[in-house]
Amino acid sequence: MRSVEFARAARTAIEVCLGVRPGEQVLIVTDTLRPMTVPEALMGAAAAAGADAMLAIFQAPAQSPGEPPPAIAEALRRVDAAVLYTTASLSHSQARIQAQAAGTRVISAPGLSEDGFLRTLAVDMPALADLTNRVAQAVAESHHVRMRTKAGTDVEMDLAHPVTRADGLCRNRGDLDFFPPGLILSVPVAESVRGTAVVDGSVTHIGKLANPITVRFEAGRAVEIQGGAEAEKLRRMLAELDDPNVYNFAAWGVGTNPRAALIGDDPSFEGERVSGWGHLSTGSNAAFPGGTVRARLHLDLIITDPTVELDGCVVLERRTFCMRGDRSLARDGDSP
Repeated sequence: MRSVEFARAARTAIEVCLGVRPGEQVLIVTDTLRPMTVPEALMGAAAAAGADAMLAIFQAPAQSPGEPPPAIAEALRRVDAAVLYTTASLSHSQARIQAQAAGTRVISAPGLSEDGFLRTLAVDMPALADLTNRVAQAVAESHHVRMRTKAGTDVEMDLAHPVTRADGLCRNRGDLDFFPPGLILSVPVAESVRGTAVVDGSVTHIGKLANPITVRFEAGRAVEIQGGAEAEKLRRMLAELDDPNVYNFAAWGVGTNPRAALIGDDPSFEGERVSGWGHLSTGSNAAFPGGTVRARLHLDLIITDPTVELDGCVVLERRTFCMRGDRSLARDGDSP
């Protein structure tokens, strides 16, 4: 039965999300630390759709962001569609940027577990895309955002750049999307970010938190990190990178996938997608619209159950979305 589940999820990925057509060339990129079940299922679905399916495997790099070998980067520029099922994220890589510029449709899925692949693609994809795009449009039409939580988060920033919409649909030439689907991401005005984030979900390379970590932002930079042992681990990790850009604020966003969950060894990537949760990030953002920062790390800070205001109007509260002029858009169900 498990093989049937993988085949079903892979078919959704290839036919619905990527819109693969007969005769197209599809490249699945993975590394030596990823389970082969997902790449093999994607290969099978691409072949069943009439595509010329190819698989590229490379030695997993030590950290994120990374670059694939030059031969794979070249191949990415020459195919119609690609899935980057890797351990370290290639979302911020030059290889991804150049492939997209060459017209390749790219879905990036770093760190996605087998369970996450099955679970987060078992959604009503048109409904998920509709909700994600409604939220993204509300952000795109706004100038200011404030994120608050009962735990003490209170961060605000100015908006001026296009919004990245991970709605799960990557069907047009040069499109970029992500698995799991269900995320909006926005790069703010660089020096406008200010306030305090009480991070109670997870942190990239730290994992799910036993105790909250408090991060204070001033003029677009993380200037103070407080908390217990996990906060000390984060401070040490960032210091050892010896790169001042890892403290630059990168982006913020909210999740829209009702099947996403905060699970796994490094759950932050999927945690960004949990419906009604938020995230703040530091480090690299040059791969996203409006971003200019290049750093040795892209750090995601997951915040549970925030209230989000756009231009003073509440658009997310108690994990329920409500855009101007729209009916309330509640989550489809609780995360596992």
